[in-house]
Amino acid sequence: TQSRSSAASDVYKRQGINAEYGGGFPVSSLSPMKQHTSFISLVFIVLSLSFFTCKKVTFDNLKPRYDINGQIIDAHDGTLQKFTKGGPYYYHAMQYGLYPEPARYGCDSSPDHAGFRLDHNISIYASFDLSSGSWRYVGNSIEIKDRPAGIVYRPHVVYNPNSNRFVLWWNYFNASGHWYAAAVSDRPEGPFELSEAAVNVTRLNETGDFSLFVDDDGKGYVIYVRICGEMLIEELTLDMVHSTGKSSPIFPTPIVEAPMMFKRNRIYYALFGHCCCFCEQGSGIFVYTSRNPLGPYVLQQGGNIACASNESRVFGIPSPFQGCQYDNPATTSVTRSQQNFVAVVDTADGVEYIYTGDRWQQAPDGIKGHDPQYWMPLRFRDDGTIEHLFWVDRFVLDVL
Repeated sequence: TQSRSSAASDVYKRQGINAEYGGGFPVSSLSPMKQHTSFISLVFIVLSLSFFTCKKVTFDNLKPRYDINGQIIDAHDGTLQKFTKGGPYYYHAMQYGLYPEPARYGCDSSPDHAGFRLDHNISIYASFDLSSGSWRYVGNSIEIKDRPAGIVYRPHVVYNPNSNRFVLWWNYFNASGHWYAAAVSDRPEGPFELSEAAVNVTRLNETGDFSLFVDDDGKGYVIYVRICGEMLIEELTLDMVHSTGKSSPIFPTPIVEAPMMFKRNRIYYALFGHCCCFCEQGSGIFVYTSRNPLGPYVLQQGGNIACASNESRVFGIPSPFQGCQYDNPATTSVTRSQQNFVAVVDTADGVEYIYTGDRWQQAPDGIKGHDPQYWMPLRFRDDGTIEHLFWVDRFVLDVL
């Protein structure tokens, strides 16, 4: 384990810009004109340095992430993104609350039904550099009374350049079925106003996990699954609260959930794993790629990039036949997590694509809302394929 961590440390060591600047620029011996010119040059240098200032941030997977008040942040299943250059990163996520986790399997009922309550909030956190201790709780995206009644999961937000508004989706279920709801806001901080209580995707009333994606041309897409079934992608209307009905072929890997779609170097990526209902052992990741957002998509050779035999120690009781154990009961996830989101992060060395995953049933105090996450920069080969993930205790980025 130590050698793996040391190797990971070497892989992710970054040489960035120092975030602290100091020292003087003596100009008293210059002529007034040269003093003025030097002052203008100084202002330009300071502004330039401020624009490119970064912070060296250590991301520690062995510790919880904290807000500005020293509290563990309660944020899961969500999207982590920066909408404006120099602005904060916003985390729109599920807030599961201070309820004890089930004692056995993550999907077991508990006295207060942690993870399956009607009062879980869709929360918003913000941070300028993603560091632990810098997260500010902004509030709720939309109040419970303003949502359709149901148990809510996986809120995702995108910016819609066609309407200059922010669009929030979440999936929920109640006695009448499984649905997607959509809400809009003029600001990422919300509040979001309900726009559609049942989005008209092709598989209406049998919807499961999903993710939203906006392409460079302003077109929106939703990648989603039929309740732990098959995955597909559909094109959205310009307002991004309805489906046009145009869709990709169904992905051939069955019994999957927790999808993510992003684009890098003109390659579209669709990532997801086998169903993992709050499963402690974590889920793997299948990687599909295409040159077109609606496919056809091709499965990356080599199989699952996050499952391995006897790779990681689990802390509770693995849920049988879920996550990595669906294909092989002797395997667990190297990330000990289920995929949450791939965050695009600006650094002094360029753009990093950060895998984030929820580590269910692993809260340090047994509280559902305190389940930690695993973060790791994805490593891409020259042909665009993604290397196999591994566990890393911590890594450092110079975050812009």
